[in-house]
Amino acid sequence: MSQENVEVVQRCLAAFNAHDITGWSSFLDSEFELVDHMAAVGEDVVSGIEATRRQLEGWFDAFPDFRAETEEFIDAGNRVVCVTRWRGTGAASGLLYDQAAAEVFTVRQGKIVNAELGFDNRASALKAAGLAE
Repeated sequence: MSQENVEVVQRCLAAFNAHDITGWSSFLDSEFELVDHMAAVGEDVVSGIEATRRQLEGWFDAFPDFRAETEEFIDAGNRVVCVTRWRGTGAASGLLYDQAAAEVFTVRQGKIVNAELGFDNRASALKAAGLAE
């Protein structure tokens, strides 16, 4: 079952990178929650698919070519750890955004119920997923 969870996250991120918000949201549980540890002030927590869709639309407006280049998917049972580079070009500034981070996705019955974005490194994401490096 856990390899299936990796595949769910892979397909979800492919939809994200295509800026296919409808396709992306089809992988989310109705009670989906997004926790962004890289938020400018503290953590940014967004609950529900519609609120998360608005969050993504804001990201895509600010960075029209925004994407997540995942370098590694780690099977952690009902969780999937991703080592990622977030990249994009600012719509207004033209400045490049390039941030290395790690994420933890929790999958239940084929749907993503939680995504924690912006861990500083692979080790901290593994720890959050209950794995030791």
